[in-house]
Amino acid sequence: MRFIESICYQDGEYQNLDLHQERLNNTCFNFFGEVLHHLSDLLPRIDDERKHKVRFTYDNSTHTCEALPYVKLPIQSLQVVNTTWFDYSFKYEDRSTLQELLSSASADEIIICIDGLVRDCSYANLVFWDGKEWLTPEAPLLEGVKRSRLLNEGQIKKAAILCEDLAAFQKVSLINAMLDLGELEVPISKVLKTQSKS
Repeated sequence: MRFIESICYQDGEYQNLDLHQERLNNTCFNFFGEVLHHLSDLLPRIDDERKHKVRFTYDNSTHTCEALPYVKLPIQSLQVVNTTWFDYSFKYEDRSTLQELLSSASADEIIICIDGLVRDCSYANLVFWDGKEWLTPEAPLLEGVKRSRLLNEGQIKKAAILCEDLAAFQKVSLINAMLDLGELEVPISKVLKTQSKS
């Protein structure tokens, strides 16, 4: 079984490296019983001022690293997809379930709902603006590093967000290691009706 860390390199340094290492450590302890990789020793030096996405893939004995200039996906619409529970609590390399859900939608990206609650989209955590504050689902599929940092800084708050209550919000921001709060926003008016996927 292999896992990934997608890390942002910007302004001459790696962003949130401590949080990426913490998540890697938790994964290694859970599956392998010990920490096997130290990112600060293994990530490449990048002599390029452009923002890069660095994909670190690993298992209990090997690792690979790929660095590419970052290109933001043009997300303009979202579709709510109801599905049954599946595990993505660790950042697995195998994203087949997420890709299957995404391929079933008629929008650019999806909002995954399980047991009536909003969880995540296929590649990012979600944060919703209600006109006063930013709220993020309290039980996402994956605890993202950007989400953790924003929670620690008090910029966003956890909440139980019901799929049926999405219309109460004005917009949604997609956040992950590469995307800051507000960098990629979609108006709630661009969220398409729910479809079910078992």
